[in-house]
Amino acid sequence: MKMGGSVKMAKRILVCGAGSIGKRHIANLIQLGAEVTVWRSQVHLLKAIHDEFNVEVNENLDDAIEKADAVVIATATDNHIPIAITALQAGKALFIEKPLSHNWIGIEDLHQLSFGKIVEVGCQLRTHQNLIAFAKLLQQIGSKNILTYRFAMGYRLDAWRKGKDYRESYSVDEMRGGGALFDLIHQIDLAIWFFGPIAEVNAILSKRSELDISGDDVTNLLLTHSSGLTGHIQLDMASPVYRCEAEVMTTNSIFNWSYSQGILYNHTNKETLIVDQVPKEFVRNDLFIKHMAHFLERLIDNSVPPLCSLQDGISALMVAICAREANLSGKKIII
Repeated sequence: MKMGGSVKMAKRILVCGAGSIGKRHIANLIQLGAEVTVWRSQVHLLKAIHDEFNVEVNENLDDAIEKADAVVIATATDNHIPIAITALQAGKALFIEKPLSHNWIGIEDLHQLSFGKIVEVGCQLRTHQNLIAFAKLLQQIGSKNILTYRFAMGYRLDAWRKGKDYRESYSVDEMRGGGALFDLIHQIDLAIWFFGPIAEVNAILSKRSELDISGDDVTNLLLTHSSGLTGHIQLDMASPVYRCEAEVMTTNSIFNWSYSQGILYNHTNKETLIVDQVPKEFVRNDLFIKHMAHFLERLIDNSVPPLCSLQDGISALMVAICAREANLSGKKIII
């Protein structure tokens, strides 16, 4: 997917954080025609960002926010909320990477400050054409005909974090928002998007691999939605093979989706049909650039709805927090 050209009215976007996801957002925003500035807490690395992207860099966060039209938060998870609150207090539009946080501190303040403002949560799987087709199809089928589901996502963290020592990443530290449950919250968001609010959470968070991770690296969730539907989500940082897949059982079919294949299948007792398939030129960055392009469009036209709203992000975070509580208590948690 090629998306470029200039934003209708060039917007000054501050990217907070310049790790792998921050750099991706910087490059995509430049491609989309935005004026990009960067702040990161590791001030000694700012010059390298300037040299790599030829963008303005900032040491003072408050000044950088004040000069921006919108703020993209791509820092470690435990730094999200203070920056987001500062940005919203300054009246800025906000794109905040998933998960919103690693705990509930500041979330209610964030919610109150968001009224009347543009906020987008970075759950990029919502831009995947297979999943958009899947969501529409499930809506047509109707909740009474959906029997159960299972989602899975994971890969060994040392393979996922190529080019650097995985132990230096916040992903290894549950106190900073790491661990499989929070880092791979995409699948919880997917369950909420497809099947509606979650009412009950059962969870087992495990440390099963030999990797140097302080939190969970294999997590199993059993979720019951307000509709009565129950499904299973498995998240990991230990799988030897990358996986991101979904299966939904209905009264007449079993639907299977695999990110790696880029195909959504419909299996019946008579045949297997391809419901949707990504083009050969599809690459992972298409999801990120499509979501960011949508955010920029919202800056031009505030009537455009979010792809993943702040409330969506809060709902997924609540499920993750309840899952952690369910694991500690050994009991299901009612939301």
